[in-house]
Amino acid sequence: KFDDIPKVANEVLNDDYQISGYVFKAKQKTSWGGAVLSTQVDLFQEKEKCVTPAKLAWRLPAPFGCPAFCIDKLEIEKSGKFKLEASSDKVYPGVKVDCKSDLVDVSKIAVGCTATSVKNAQFKFECK
Repeated sequence: KFDDIPKVANEVLNDDYQISGYVFKAKQKTSWGGAVLSTQVDLFQEKEKCVTPAKLAWRLPAPFGCPAFCIDKLEIEKSGKFKLEASSDKVYPGVKVDCKSDLVDVSKIAVGCTATSVKNAQFKFECK
């Protein structure tokens, strides 16, 4: 298994880069079920902008001790918007179900399914 070889390259290519201003980022893994808390604070902003220029994100691999699903992202942006991404690969062998929501409008929930149980094939299905 060579899953770790492209990990560093993928992180560099997939990261969002700050193009103006200054940002302080911190990431802390906790002992509470392996939860990870990420914070991002914009520094030295103009006075007309947001008073609390922070973004908080949580990753809960086994929320409330339940290993059946994972909260991949629970995020509060500095604009006050929310994001939720949850997934489970315990539904059926070779099948992963994921769900995305803005936690505001039920009609914007997206549910997807990825099946990799057939050799050399991947099937994806998404509903909104």
